[in-house]
Amino acid sequence: MPQDRTLLQQTATFRVERVLLHSPSLQWSASYEVASPRLVLPSSGSTEFRMAGRDLLLDGLTAVSLPTGLPYQMKPLAGAARASIVVSAQPGAASDVVDAPPACAAWSLAPHALWLLRRHWRALARGDERQEPTQAMLQRLLSHSTPAAQGQGQGQGRPAAVQRAQHFMAERTADTHAARWTLNDVADAACCSLFHLARSFRKHTGLSLHGYRQRLRLAAALQRLEEGERDIAALAHELGYSSQSHLGSAFMREIGVTPASARRVLTV
Repeated sequence: MPQDRTLLQQTATFRVERVLLHSPSLQWSASYEVASPRLVLPSSGSTEFRMAGRDLLLDGLTAVSLPTGLPYQMKPLAGAARASIVVSAQPGAASDVVDAPPACAAWSLAPHALWLLRRHWRALARGDERQEPTQAMLQRLLSHSTPAAQGQGQGQGRPAAVQRAQHFMAERTADTHAARWTLNDVADAACCSLFHLARSFRKHTGLSLHGYRQRLRLAAALQRLEEGERDIAALAHELGYSSQSHLGSAFMREIGVTPASARRVLTV
């Protein structure tokens, strides 16, 4: 799958790169294997990974580990450009962050963790390393993140209705031209009643439908602010918030800073 890579940091044990994927279709890619263990963290858009029959959605909230010796495929979801941060262990070097996760491990990151990661990547991009070491930060954030309970592609584990609901919400949140949608629309897309979908979604993801939508919205807001979005009122409307103050309140509660403050930090 064609991609552009930008090196952000390189040490004796790992390298950090921003990877932008270019895909002419929304089909599964050829099979790949990594040369050394990798940790893939969300940046923009959504990409699905398939390993050993297990589907893992890199949806703007999820971190995925790719172990050596295990073939995997990728499939982009519709929407905005797909980018991720890839932390790779250097060949022959041990890395507590990249080597430690079990095969096919995935974590659901809270909005505050996403903010800390974006702030860290921005500092690396401008050459400022006077901060918490990358490995220490990743260890701390992953240890406080929830394992993502994502299931098998063959119909086991995560039900198809939950997968359809996640895909619908991830695609619509990433697409700035998508019409406003409700949780009833999610249930229709999942081919399930809202009541049963809500119960199943919480059971298999650990989040309510509203909680998942809220996290996706804040992740998308962070991305847009990092891209320099100036009209916060318009951003709030596009993401489905009732007003700029509604977005601001959610930002302060979940992330700890205002949208304007986040933009200043992420665009310097």
